Amino acid sequence: MWISCEDDKLSNEDQDTLYRYELHSNNRVSSLLMSESEYNNWVNNDGFSDSNIRLPLVQDVYKKFSDTYDFIFFVLNEPSIPSSLYYYGRLIGVSNNVEGIGKSIYDYSSDYGSSGKLKAVMQLTGLEYIKYGPALHEIAHQWANFALPTHSVDAPGSNLTSYPYGSHWGFTGGNTKGQLGGFEQSTLVENGNNSYTVDEFGPFANGGNGIPYNELELYLMGMIPVSSVSNFDMFTDITSLAINTSTFDFTASKTTYTPESLIDLLGDREPSVDNSQKDFKLLVVVITDEPLSDDEWSKVDATAEWFSKKEDDGTSLYNFWEATNGVASITIEN
Repeated sequence: MWISCEDDKLSNEDQDTLYRYELHSNNRVSSLLMSESEYNNWVNNDGFSDSNIRLPLVQDVYKKFSDTYDFIFFVLNEPSIPSSLYYYGRLIGVSNNVEGIGKSIYDYSSDYGSSGKLKAVMQLTGLEYIKYGPALHEIAHQWANFALPTHSVDAPGSNLTSYPYGSHWGFTGGNTKGQLGGFEQSTLVENGNNSYTVDEFGPFANGGNGIPYNELELYLMGMIPVSSVSNFDMFTDITSLAINTSTFDFTASKTTYTPESLIDLLGDREPSVDNSQKDFKLLVVVITDEPLSDDEWSKVDATAEWFSKKEDDGTSLYNFWEATNGVASITIEN
């Protein structure tokens, strides 16, 4: 089911590595074998989030794999999220060269062993989370949300004080619910006196790979022009929230965004939709403390094959091509 790391597709074969690498025969996924103690430390102490542990590991990956990847996904060899971790997926930015999305230009790729190609590294905390977890959501974090000062609250109630909601949409509308949260704008009802009703939604996320990217996300990613983003409302200063069977009632302050006001706020996106990157290359590495079984190889390889398909997969889930309406693609290969 796998071939050794001496495969001729790998670079720097003569250099010693900290870890043992194995490649699946379909050339889509690989594994990084740690000792039991190293793996326990990585999982129990969230080694991915510790730069002192993460950077040497990625540098080691580059001793075996060429510097041709936009993203590196580390996938834990776990059936589901370990109890020691608080996230299903996490993206850590490495470089950004896009202006007009509210994000500064930076490049830390040399710290990781890349010469400017690597955009981000991600960890998914379950073996099949490329398909059944937040892969689309985490990729979106390369471009969003750095644009809008969104708000959210922790629980329903009255006399609430909302707070800035970081890199997610919170109580923000869109043509559809967003990968990074937010509601469907067309369901919003104005009740008067800053009171609103809207169909249920998640301020943080809306169901993993079960929804596509919305227009605002696609614009920030460079997939559509700003003129294709429908007007939407963002709510801050949220003071009450009631959760009903299928709707939310809330009171808040409203700001309406149009394509013109987005440009006034952010400036023009550069590169524009005409010149933006739309085809990406992804390396998938399973982190494990035991060699993967045939069944484990098959599971993770199937998720990589599905996510990189450039066609409708015929299910209710969205691969990357589907989520971008066929505008963008991801190639997954060793």
